[in-house]
Amino acid sequence: MNRKIRWGLLGAGKILDRWMKGACQIDDMEIVAVASRTRESAAKTAEKFQIPEVLTYEEMLSREDIDIVYIPVPHTAHMELAIKAMEAGKSVLVEKPAGINVHQWEKMTECAKKNQVFLMEAVWTRFFPLIKEIEAHLKDIGDVRVVSTNFSFRNEDMTSRLMDPNRAGGSLLDVGVYDLHFTKMILKKEPIFISGVASMDTDEHHLQVDEQAAWIAQYDKGELGLMCSSIRTDMIDTAYIYGTKRTYGDPTVLETMAVTTDSGRQDRGHRKTSTTEDCRHRR
Repeated sequence: MNRKIRWGLLGAGKILDRWMKGACQIDDMEIVAVASRTRESAAKTAEKFQIPEVLTYEEMLSREDIDIVYIPVPHTAHMELAIKAMEAGKSVLVEKPAGINVHQWEKMTECAKKNQVFLMEAVWTRFFPLIKEIEAHLKDIGDVRVVSTNFSFRNEDMTSRLMDPNRAGGSLLDVGVYDLHFTKMILKKEPIFISGVASMDTDEHHLQVDEQAAWIAQYDKGELGLMCSSIRTDMIDTAYIYGTKRTYGDPTVLETMAVTTDSGRQDRGHRKTSTTEDCRHRR
């Protein structure tokens, strides 16, 4: 039997509650240690998930028996920890968004190449069974011409990191990344042009983050990606793919994420419902 891949948790963020549910289902994965900014926080996580060892960041990165680290910390700390881990020879799975801008991501990918280690942004939508179902039906709709997605919720907590530009708040980095990833999963290429608008400082709270945003991406054969995200407007979360033969619409693909992602929306006590018909394979 091949040796299991040995993981270290380089952080103890709240998203671990959901991440561990998936990790526990993987046979070739062994979580051997957890580290956090404070040993107390790491110890609580170790006790909760029965992780054998509690380490400091430095101790974990010096361990030769740890193959890969998962980084579930606030957005602004992603790049620093990822680069330290890769410089120590560790492969990295970093929570989304991997970086808060393109310059951070470029530094991270350069570091991965230099140290010849694996680097991945943790976007779990890529592994949903529903995504495989959608991809299996793409051949039936002809050439994809437009991908349209909405992902949003309304946050009322003004102390949340979502509302703080110094903590990389705003809708794009929280839910808009899912729009972007979904569109790329379907079209499997980068846009040649992208333009967007965002709403900021629109009410008495004077928020300096994108409360809601919309953007259009154009691709080399004229395809369009139409995307909306929000942390202050509760839209219906949908994904529609328009082809030359028919339309594939699934009002549940982003709805699935809307009740389980790390923005706190799962505590609202209800699921969004759509008055539009589920138009899978609509002609």
